[in-house]
Amino acid sequence: MVYVNGTAHIRHAQSGQVYEIDADMLDFESVSSEERSMGPETAYSAVVEHPELGQLTWSIWEYPIGAENYRETDVGPHELLNNLEFGLEHEPPDPDEDGDERIDEEDRQAQIDALVEWFFERYEDPAQRLPYISAEGGYQWIYGGPYDAREELAENFPDLPDDVIEAAVDEIESDGLTDWAPVASAEDYDQYEDNEPDDLEVSAIARDLEDLIQGLPEAVAEPAFEVGGDGLIHMAIPPDATTPDANNPLLDELREATQDLLHELNGTNAHTDLLNAVQRYHATISADSISISQVYSRGIRLANVGEATEKAIARDYLPSFPLSVEAHLSSVLDLNRAYIMAHPEGRRIAENSAAYQRTPSDTEAMRRAADDFADAVASARSLFADDVRELVVQASSQIGHGPQPGRSNQNAAHTFGNLTRFILKQVGTAALFTGAALGGAAITGSIPGGALAATGTEYINLCWSFLVANASALHAIAASFGADLSWMSSAAHILERHKAQKPDS
Repeated sequence: MVYVNGTAHIRHAQSGQVYEIDADMLDFESVSSEERSMGPETAYSAVVEHPELGQLTWSIWEYPIGAENYRETDVGPHELLNNLEFGLEHEPPDPDEDGDERIDEEDRQAQIDALVEWFFERYEDPAQRLPYISAEGGYQWIYGGPYDAREELAENFPDLPDDVIEAAVDEIESDGLTDWAPVASAEDYDQYEDNEPDDLEVSAIARDLEDLIQGLPEAVAEPAFEVGGDGLIHMAIPPDATTPDANNPLLDELREATQDLLHELNGTNAHTDLLNAVQRYHATISADSISISQVYSRGIRLANVGEATEKAIARDYLPSFPLSVEAHLSSVLDLNRAYIMAHPEGRRIAENSAAYQRTPSDTEAMRRAADDFADAVASARSLFADDVRELVVQASSQIGHGPQPGRSNQNAAHTFGNLTRFILKQVGTAALFTGAALGGAAITGSIPGGALAATGTEYINLCWSFLVANASALHAIAASFGADLSWMSSAAHILERHKAQKPDS
């Protein structure tokens, strides 16, 4: 059974009108059941045909029995402002003769066994395949992690009793190992040699992934990415970069004010974070081609670092600013706002930041999801260049901070969304059909340009393994960041379906 409470608010994509969907409008029904390693995975859906919004769908998956595995809300092109509360609901067990509720011990042990099996399908001893470098602190967590069994089980099976979770953790950690690596190497995804029935499922998954990738819009704003000659993913010039007008008094004034601020900060090593932020902002507005979205995001970073530095000075954590720095910084930020709002694209991005305002508890959920994703990117040195790893960590650290927290949250959403979109399009569905991401031959046509010629199958495998290993992080980001990143949850579900496929022995 599925319970549903509250009211959802959905903003129409064209008219902007907000509509209410009450809980009593939803009627959940079982729509599919698929047998998996720990029993059936059952999907429940409720469909509402709204006269203005069209078809709206709420879905939830139960796997294993009694535990929620995944949920999804599809409101089409519209914006989900806040959702209904819904989830799995189970009848309590019958009391025994003494009036105490109890769980049949056989069922309890089956739940524990299922949790242990689920965990070892996804995580392994890091000694299995991770490099160990003493000089760099031990295991190199190139696929994300380390992961904690208790945290993973509690997050993925919140409906199970604590004592069942604890018993499963005790069994998992019985050999003393508490840090785990994800099972995410290319060898885990060998293409089947014969056309067994599971091949049909792999093809179906590939088609779903193809539909998803083809439906993703091109990134039109900062940040942008590219594959470098070293086979790593680097930052790239944003697609909206254009040559500014030769005679632009506002830009000239902004450049002059930023140069004055740099002059005041140079020569001191007490405010290095602020100096670095100013240098990057100055480089952005001084380039021959200027991206409004990049000026916007670098301006957010500058404002956030400036506020943090001023707070540290007020608490005597840092020495006072050199002469006139505070006034110059205020001037730069004022001119930055004026420059952004003078451009239609800048106004559009700034106005959209209102959708990323969050309550403190929601902000904390965003931060947890972002930190997991940032940790995974920071650890994947064989896939991401230093500039990308630094960008993602900074975006995560700024969530909920700064004079306008909504814009910091928006900046993080753009960063995570654009990077995930880029990796998905790098992999391409051709990799699934021909086996490049599953350990087969290289694909010369799935990556544009000449990057694939240098990186080949290894690069595709790294991209694919990174996505599969971090499917849960994509789910969490989609759930906490909202409608703009809802497609990440669909991608994660496809990745998890593929990961669950095992060749017959």
